[in-house]
Amino acid sequence: MMPYLIEYNWLSSYQTIEGIERILAKMDTRMKYESNMRFSINELHLFYADFEQEFTLFFEELMAHSNQKIQIL
Repeated sequence: MMPYLIEYNWLSSYQTIEGIERILAKMDTRMKYESNMRFSINELHLFYADFEQEFTLFFEELMAHSNQKIQIL
């Protein structure tokens, strides 16, 4: 799996909504049962601002926690 991750630079796909949409569509086709995962992109569009706000708060807390742990080391 790692060679494909590197060769096709999969992580960069998560930078854009279009990239996430492509990944969800691919994941959806790999499911044994119908998951309709590809349609979850609609939720991302609808609630993007909310997700961004929550992530920003989470990331600020993560950075503060990490800095605190670094100080201990």
